[in-house]
Amino acid sequence: MKLVVWIIFIVLVILAIRKKARPLVTSMSDEASAAPQEPVAENMVSCAHCHVYLPASEAVHRGADVYCSVAHADLH
Repeated sequence: MKLVVWIIFIVLVILAIRKKARPLVTSMSDEASAAPQEPVAENMVSCAHCHVYLPASEAVHRGADVYCSVAHADLH
């Protein structure tokens, strides 16, 4: 009988600890969701010289052509 009382007591303590910890986890997830989301994907372009694909934001644009570096743009 004493064993059953101890088991019930331990289960109640664990449940109380979990209930206290739950608001902390919720507030942390709210802060994370409030942060601005970055775009998942970006357009990829191909270098006109070496045909390597790179993000459009990192490309060097010369006229209608796109290059992966200034060195490759200077070659054309």
